[in-house]
Amino acid sequence: MDLTTMILLMLVPEMIFILFLAWYLRLHLIFKGIEVKLAVTPMALIGMRLRRVNPDLIVLNAVKLLKAGVNLQLENQEDLLPTLEAHHLAGGNVARVTAALLEAKNRAAILNLKEACAIDLKLSFEEKQ
Repeated sequence: MDLTTMILLMLVPEMIFILFLAWYLRLHLIFKGIEVKLAVTPMALIGMRLRRVNPDLIVLNAVKLLKAGVNLQLENQEDLLPTLEAHHLAGGNVARVTAALLEAKNRAAILNLKEACAIDLKLSFEEKQ
């Protein structure tokens, strides 16, 4: 075996590992979070995966809300991801909450994130009955 072949064979596992990380961590979600100054860390994404929460659903809806400039009435912008994740784990529909907040903003109505989550959980509970 020549030197070039040996070097390529040694690099293959590292390249596979990097591709696996890019897929598992959904690096595009981290970059979308950086766009809107949302703290999306690799540990947060791994935590979502371990709790069996779809990171795409949570992060993309959070980015939609922040890009639209919705007044979420949260103490910190960092509380947005855990709040949406907790809502999802409680059985709520994150996409429906996002749509409701965007619609309320378009109609100049006052609706904050916690109220929208509470209404959605009530509707989800009634649908299951």
